[in-house]
Amino acid sequence: MNAQVKCKLGVSKVHGVGVIAIYRIAKGERCYVTPNIQPKFYNIPYGSLGKLFPEIKELVLQRWASVVNGSIFQSPNDDAHLLMFMNHSDDYNYDLFTDEAIEDIPANSELFENYRSMENYKLAYPNFEKWSLKKEIE
Repeated sequence: MNAQVKCKLGVSKVHGVGVIAIYRIAKGERCYVTPNIQPKFYNIPYGSLGKLFPEIKELVLQRWASVVNGSIFQSPNDDAHLLMFMNHSDDYNYDLFTDEAIEDIPANSELFENYRSMENYKLAYPNFEKWSLKKEIE
C-alpha cells in the first residue's frame, strides 16, 4: 500500500474538492488515481499499521475507524474513487489513459486532467467552454 497510495482528496484551489499529491510524483510515474475494478481489502492488525507511511495510516484511520477493532479495509485509492474528483486544467499534469503523471508533480500539489481528452466531453460537460472561458477571465 505504501507504494500505491500517492494521492488523497483535499481542498482544490480551483474548484471545491480535488486530488492532491501526498508525495512528489515523478513524470511517467503511475498515480493510482483510477480505482481497481475489484477493490482489494486488507486485514492488517491495528498494531501493524505502523508499517504504513504516516500519511497513509492517517487516511486508513479516517475512513475505516473500526480497523482498531480488527476490521478489514480498502485501500484509500479505492474507497474514495479519486478520479471522480479530478478537476480540469489546460495545464494538466495527469494522463487519464495511462494513469501517469505527465510532468513532475510536487507534494501537496493538485493533479489535473484535460476534460477535452474524453470522447464526447461536450456531452458530459455541456457548459464546459463557457465555464473554461469564465475561469480564464477571472
